[in-house]
Amino acid sequence: MNPFRIATAVLLALAAAIALVPFSATAATGTVVRSAGESPAAIRDYWTKSRMRHAEPVPVEPVTRSAAGEAPAGEQAPPTYVAPAAPGQPASARIERGPASGEGRASGLATPVPNPAAAKVRAHGKVYFTVKGGSYPGNFVCSATAVNSPNRSLVWTAGHCVYDAEHDGGKSINFAFAPAHGTAGDPYGIWPAKKLGTTKGWKRDGNLRYDVGAVVVARNDGRRLQAVVGARGIGFDQGRKHHYDIFGYPALAPFDGEIPYTCSGPNSGSDSPGGSGPKTIRSRCDMTAGSSGGGWIVKKTLLSVTSYGYGGQPDYLYGPYLSQTAKKLYKRMRR
Repeated sequence: MNPFRIATAVLLALAAAIALVPFSATAATGTVVRSAGESPAAIRDYWTKSRMRHAEPVPVEPVTRSAAGEAPAGEQAPPTYVAPAAPGQPASARIERGPASGEGRASGLATPVPNPAAAKVRAHGKVYFTVKGGSYPGNFVCSATAVNSPNRSLVWTAGHCVYDAEHDGGKSINFAFAPAHGTAGDPYGIWPAKKLGTTKGWKRDGNLRYDVGAVVVARNDGRRLQAVVGARGIGFDQGRKHHYDIFGYPALAPFDGEIPYTCSGPNSGSDSPGGSGPKTIRSRCDMTAGSSGGGWIVKKTLLSVTSYGYGGQPDYLYGPYLSQTAKKLYKRMRR
C-alpha cells in the first residue's frame, strides 16, 4: 500500500484539532442555510475546463477519536424516508414512516461505474467549488448525489464540501454539481448552486457526527435537476446494519477523479469522533480523497455520505448517521 495514500488520502474529513473541543448539543442539532451569492451564469463561466482539471480534493487533517458522547435529546426518532424518483418521472417527495432496507454484494474494493450516464446511477456526480477566505483557499472537488425533494433540485453532500470548518472558516463559493461526470465529460451539464446548507454542529464546531451538506441547484435550460437525472431517496433514523453501495470520485492515487467508482460492503461498526451526537457508520471501501460527500445507498435510498477515514485503516470509510438534525436540514432545503 502506498504510504502517501495511507497517511493522507484516506483521511477525507476536515476536523482534527477541533475534535477535542467540547460541543454544545443545542448548537450541534441546528442548521445553517445561506444564498449562494453568485449568479448561475457567473458560476458556469467560472468553471472552465482548465479550472475543473486543476481543482484538488479537499485538504485533509488527521481525525482524533474521543469517548462517545450522548446523542442530544430529540435525535432519536422513528425511521422515515423519501422514495427515489426515476429521471423525468413524477414521484412523491412525501416523508414516509418506515425503514428503507436492502442487501447488496460485499467486496469493499472500489470498482469503476461502467456507465455513469445510465438512468440508475446518473443521480451521482462530481462537485466543484472554491473556498474563499480561511487559511486554505482554492478550487476543490467533492462528490454528491441528487435526492428526491419537492423542489426537484436538491443535492446531498458532506458538510465540509459546503463549509470549511477547520481552516479558519473558509466559505464555499462557485459551487456546481456535474451529474454523471466521466470520460465523456458532463453529459447532463453543470448545475450551479442557488442555496447551500449544513448543520450548526459542522459549521461551528467541525463535529464529524453532523458532517452533512445540502445544496439547491438552479435550473439548466429551464429544466429542474430531477427531471433530467432522477434522484435517490433519502432516509432518516434508519437502521445501521445494511449493505451500502458507496459512490464517489476518488482523486488521489491510484485514482484520478475523472470517473466515478463504487464500493459495496456491510456495516462494519461505528465510531465516536469528538463531540456529542449519533455515532458515525463504518463500511469497507478503499476510495481516496475526492470521494467526500459521495452517497451511501441502500435500495436506491441515501442513508449517509462519505465523511472521513483513518490512516491506520486505509480500506474503511466513515459517514454520519442521518438523524433528526439531517432531517431538519432536508426540510429547510426541500422547498
